[in-house]
Formats: sequence, structure tokens, C-alpha cells
Amino acid sequence: MRKFTATGILLFLLSGWAGAQELMTLEQAVSIGLTNNYGIIISQNSFKEAKNNATAGNAGMLPAIGVNAGLVKGLYDAKVKVITGNELDNPAAKSDLITAGAGLTWRVFDGLKMFITLDKLKKVEEISDLSAKITIENTIARIIGAYYEIVKQGRVLDALKEQVEISKLRLDLAKVRFDTGKGSEMEYLKGRIELNADVASLSNQKALYENAKTTLNDLLSREISLSFNVVDTIPVTKALNYDSLLNSVKLSNKNLLLSIRNREAGALDVKSARANQWPTLDYFAGYNYYHSETEANFIQYNRNFGPSFGLTFNMKLFDGLNLKRQYNNSVITLQSFDLGVKQMESRLESTLAKMFNEYRNQMELVDFEGQNLLLAIKNMDLAKESYAVGSISSLQLREVQDDLLKARNRLVTAQFRVKLTETDLLLLSGQLLH
Repeated sequence: MRKFTATGILLFLLSGWAGAQELMTLEQAVSIGLTNNYGIIISQNSFKEAKNNATAGNAGMLPAIGVNAGLVKGLYDAKVKVITGNELDNPAAKSDLITAGAGLTWRVFDGLKMFITLDKLKKVEEISDLSAKITIENTIARIIGAYYEIVKQGRVLDALKEQVEISKLRLDLAKVRFDTGKGSEMEYLKGRIELNADVASLSNQKALYENAKTTLNDLLSREISLSFNVVDTIPVTKALNYDSLLNSVKLSNKNLLLSIRNREAGALDVKSARANQWPTLDYFAGYNYYHSETEANFIQYNRNFGPSFGLTFNMKLFDGLNLKRQYNNSVITLQSFDLGVKQMESRLESTLAKMFNEYRNQMELVDFEGQNLLLAIKNMDLAKESYAVGSISSLQLREVQDDLLKARNRLVTAQFRVKLTETDLLLLSGQLLH
């Protein structure tokens, strides 16, 4: 009886342990993940950097303005002799030099490269935005998978609790039969062994359930020991349509859009390489002040100040054909981007077709396993009644009991798989993140 008491306490703790915790829905889990997940935060920071870089100033379209000032004092041993015969010999000649100025430089023509560069920076911003969205989508998919993994493990845990309860009933009936001389001691001992095995399986399943929660907490970037409950069902969407998904893949798949944006950036690189072959024209203007006093020269005082401005023209006549090489390479790269887009489209369509076939098959399997579970439950009810009146053996009851456990596990596994495939289809079609 002491063993039965320990088993009862274990079951009580396992059942009471789940009910005292706060319920977290999938929507709440996704919301927490979008706020806390480190990968998402890092990708969003990268997007912010790309957005900060997409400016006219970074593209070289704005002038550069600066000021400068300087003061130099010196003490020299000066000896000067000029052609007229005059000489200067001062072993302690002092010298003061003061300079100041303000200047502006502005590239007014570079073959339109500055405009191409700005377009490229904006394209990089779009690419970074898409990359952040891909990270968010993938994280949401992982959160969904982790959340329903907990649901699945919880359902298996419930099935094992039921298994233990049935084994306890079986053992109680076997003990009554043994005590009244209607059953064998072997049947009674076998019932105890199988109950202990079921309790051990229940304990192991509890560890799997807790580990699944730890995985989700880690994805949500929060304290991994935080306790919570989840819903006890895995909803399945039956409205997914292949043609609609295919159209959405072509329009909204983030990886395809990223490939297209990279192709567009490659086209800008071709334009930029062509612009490098043009001359450049820079405008400059400034205002400078110069003041010099020295005892080390015949000109003891010199001062000038005033504005200056002008144009600077620069053109490479020959650079070892490097500019031509760079242009040809950019054209080759663009061709590779074109092929990459076509390859991505083909691969996505193939993946969608195979994934949708799996989805339809899994949906049929969910229906089949649901019907099979109803039969297993009904068979279990009949078996318990038959065992109570001695119409079937303990071994036969155990077989029916195992069939029920397997039926429950197969159904929840089928539901879990179809949920994962459904999530992957929504991810593939760009519908997971709106």
C-alpha cells in the first residue's frame, strides 16, 4: 500500500503542478518574441544602420565645408646672404606665423555616380529591411513550432496520466481477484510491474514537457525557468489553396524579393562602374588669412587675406584597363543575379508543390487518426467493463490500453506535423508576417 500511496502523491503533484501556472497564448508568445528575441533586435539594428547610411551626404552629393587655423612660433639661428651682397646674421631670430581659413569643396559632376550611389544606398536599405523581415518570419515560425511542441508533449503527458489511471484500475481489480482466489499472483505482480513502468514513463514525459517550455523561453529571450501553461489543442487550418499560395509566393516570398533586390543592386553596380569612366569636375571656394613676422629674413612682415575659388578637372586617360575590367565583372555579376532570381523562383515553386502534397496527406491522416482514436476510446470502455466481469484477461486489457495510448499519440503527432507544414506554407508564401 505504501507504493500505491507514493504513486498517488506523484499523480497529484503532476496534475496540480500544471493548473497553478499562468496561461500563455500563441499570440502572446509571438508578441513577446517580437519584442525580446535577440536575433530580431540585431537584424532591426542592422536595418537602422542601413537607413542612416541612405543619405545624399553619404552618396557624395553635398559639399564639404571646413575651417582651419594655426599659430607657429619659432627661434632660429638665421644666416642670409643675397646676390646684392647684403647679409643677415641673427643667432636668435624670432618668427611668428598665423594662418586661418574657411573652404568649400563640391563635386559637381562625376558621370552621375553620386546619384547612382544614393540609389544603391536606398536599395541596400530595402535589402536590410527584407533581411530583418526574414529574420522575424523565421523566428515566428520557430516560436509557433516550439509552442505547439509544448502542446504536443502536454497531450502525450495527459495520455500517460490516463495510462497510469487505467493501470491502477487494472491492478486494483487484479488484487481483488487474487485476494478472492479468482486470479493468479502472476497477474497481480504483472499489473504492479506495468504500473511502475507507466509511472516511470510519466516522469520522463514530464521532463520532456519542461524542456519544451525551456526551449520556448529561450526563443523569447526571457528567464528560462519562467513557468506557464499553453492551450491544450493544436488548431489546423483547412482553407489553404495551392493556386492562392503559389500566387502569394511569387508576390510576397521574402527570399525571392531579396533576390530581386540584390539583382536591382547589381544593375546599379553596372551603372556605377560605367560612371567611373567619366571625368570628374570639382568646385572649390575659400577665404584665407596669412600673417607672418620674422627676424630670419629680409622680409620681416607679410600679411594677406581674401577669397579664392575655382574648378578642378580630373580624367584618367589610362589605368591599366582596370575600369574596363571592373565594368565587365559587374556585368557578369548582374547576369548571375538574373540566374539567381530564376533559380529561386523554380526552387520555391518546387518546394511549394512538395510541401502542399505533404500538407494534404497530413490533413487526411489527421482525419483518419481522429476517427481511429474514437474507436480506441470506445474499445477501451468495453475492455474495462469486460475485464471487470472477467470476460477478458489482463493481457488483453493491456493490449487495448496500449492501443489507446498509441492512438492518442499518433493523433497529436499528426496534428503537430500538419501545423508545422501549415506554418512552413505560410512562411513560404510570405503570409506569416503581415
